[in-house]
Amino acid sequence: MVKSLKGRVAAATALVSMILIVGLAVGIEFFVYGELRSSMQAQLDTHVKLAADQLDDKLRSKFLVLHRMAGNIGDPNAMTGAQFDAFTKLSVSTPQTFNTIFVAAPDGRMLYDSTFPDTPLNIADRDYFRQVLAGAPQAASSVIAGKITRSPGVVLAVPVTNRQGRVIAVVGGAVNLLRQNFIVDLASNRVGETGRYCLITNESPPRYVIQADVTKILTTVGPSQTLCGVRDAGSNDLVRMLPLVARAPMATTGWFVVAVLPGAEAFSPISRVRRQVAVLAIAAIAIAALVMWWVARRLLRPLDTLRDLVERSAGDMRAVQSLPVQRADEIGALANSFRSMMEQLGDRTEALEMSREAARANARRMQEVADRVPYLVAFLDGDERFAFVNRACEVRMRRPRERILGATARELLGPSLYREFAPHLARALAGEAATFVWDFGEDAAYRCFEVSYQPEWATYNVLAGVHVFVRDITVERSNERRWRRESHTDHLTGLLNRKGFDQALSGAVRRAREGAGAQALLFVDLDRFKLVNDTWGHALGDELLRCLAKRLIASVREGDVIARFGGDEFAVIMRDIQDLLDVERAAMAILDAASRPMMLSVGEVCVGACVGVAIVAGGEDKTSDMLFEAADRALYDAKHGGRGRFVLSNGNGNGSGNGSGNVTPSGDADSVDASVDTGFDALDDSAGDLTGNSTGDAAVDPVADTPQDAAVHAAGRHAGCRR
Repeated sequence: MVKSLKGRVAAATALVSMILIVGLAVGIEFFVYGELRSSMQAQLDTHVKLAADQLDDKLRSKFLVLHRMAGNIGDPNAMTGAQFDAFTKLSVSTPQTFNTIFVAAPDGRMLYDSTFPDTPLNIADRDYFRQVLAGAPQAASSVIAGKITRSPGVVLAVPVTNRQGRVIAVVGGAVNLLRQNFIVDLASNRVGETGRYCLITNESPPRYVIQADVTKILTTVGPSQTLCGVRDAGSNDLVRMLPLVARAPMATTGWFVVAVLPGAEAFSPISRVRRQVAVLAIAAIAIAALVMWWVARRLLRPLDTLRDLVERSAGDMRAVQSLPVQRADEIGALANSFRSMMEQLGDRTEALEMSREAARANARRMQEVADRVPYLVAFLDGDERFAFVNRACEVRMRRPRERILGATARELLGPSLYREFAPHLARALAGEAATFVWDFGEDAAYRCFEVSYQPEWATYNVLAGVHVFVRDITVERSNERRWRRESHTDHLTGLLNRKGFDQALSGAVRRAREGAGAQALLFVDLDRFKLVNDTWGHALGDELLRCLAKRLIASVREGDVIARFGGDEFAVIMRDIQDLLDVERAAMAILDAASRPMMLSVGEVCVGACVGVAIVAGGEDKTSDMLFEAADRALYDAKHGGRGRFVLSNGNGNGSGNGSGNVTPSGDADSVDASVDTGFDALDDSAGDLTGNSTGDAAVDPVADTPQDAAVHAAGRHAGCRR
């Protein structure tokens, strides 16, 4: 370490010169490096995009071959192996197009395999096979290992449908990644002299589809230093030249074509120039340091004399009188300032000690007051370290105050809990007060706290820290949650009541208005429910409503809302509808659930229902009252058109449906074929039909109300519910 002032001046000059020279050199190098990198990156991106497009074109052509085969194959289940072989030879060339051609039945059983014709295989567990069965026009697998050869490959598949559009088979072709083909050819191409291409999946973590080292296929992509099999160790220069990496997605499979060019090759001219600049910079810095050391030595010689006098004065206050205060230059001014400082030091030492004792007394009183407060009180400094805590903090954190003070919030709260508090704490450290509620647990383990962060400013624009106040509000929030739950729930069925229904309907309409998606409201009104009450009493009517509520829950989607808002009237709110068929299926499922016999305490009872449907489209400006009235009018049309029906409103309050269940909104060019088969036309309106003696097939209830109901339904024993 340089101790003399002359040496420090020379060192400082050399340091400043070094910073300026190195900064200028590095700045120029960065500018050149950036321009060169941008230009080369653009070229590499273009090449990779072109390669991805070419791979997509080849995969599309292979899909076209498979679609042509699927359209001309006829009935695969009736074909023999020889017929499959002849058809395959006429339709596609192997192995130029595919290494293997296969045809599979809808259950995954292999009907034909050009490579292993005698080996029984089943591909029902393959993702691409399930996608095709689910209705996809075509599907490409991820990189998979063959069931027999375990060789890595890619499978393309298309459905074979009959005239009714039902999938009767799946035609597929496999590309083996260990044999020469258009995908494998990508790995043999080079970028520059040492760069490489590779193909990786879009999974997390990604895997290699193809690269130069075939043993790496199907393995997880490693760090960027070994991407595509290119090992770039980097350089030890001041500015490391990173490799160029370009990626382009494939539209057909979602994979990424990746190209890597090592930085050592791409930026080799910059590395050669850098060494020459470094030699010139070192020489300039050395010369500047020598010159400034000689100048400082001559200018600062009088300070040596002043230093000796100050050293003697430090041990003897009387020696202060020997300081050269009579000098008119800077040394004299420094001597006068030093003597005044030493005279004032004695006077201020005593006052400082008294102030310290008063501050310690105030701190003790503040701690005593805070320890009597039931809330958690703490103070965090600018580094999020605890500088103050009260007794409640010690109890809550289960550790003494000595172990809390000085620790950070992350250390005491733990990573997971700290992540919940960090955004609010960041706002407070930015100077904004933050108050939030933190709760966790359910039922008896439920706890809720109100947390408040209040910033404290040391000066106008310097934050000293944050005051933390934590209040336990578990009792208040628990009572509030219980009151809200009780006020929104129907006591008989456990569904939402009218108040809860109104709130859910307003939320659904608001979501539609904000563009979240279409929302549907289904009104359900039971048929002959009054006859049940008049015949057996209200207790049995309540039992029937509870049974129907269970069936309604099983008839709609998991996220849909079901409410009972009066008597035998129910409502279903379907959120974020993607297809009108989903609403129709739900309405038919509700009609079917209401029409099936219900095993109650007096035996099997049959009722029925009508459904009125209204829909608000995404972005449509409707109110909840408008949607309510449209569904109510549709229900009215359904009840007056015959039992066991649903009617879809056209948005103007008009709807129509015929007796067979074919429902068509009035004024809409598109017809909706609901095909509701409830069988209520065969029922009489008399009380005898509820428990009559006619026999028929029992409809199995998908949601068994009781074990006795399930047994009766399984045996098919019910009477009077004709379908």
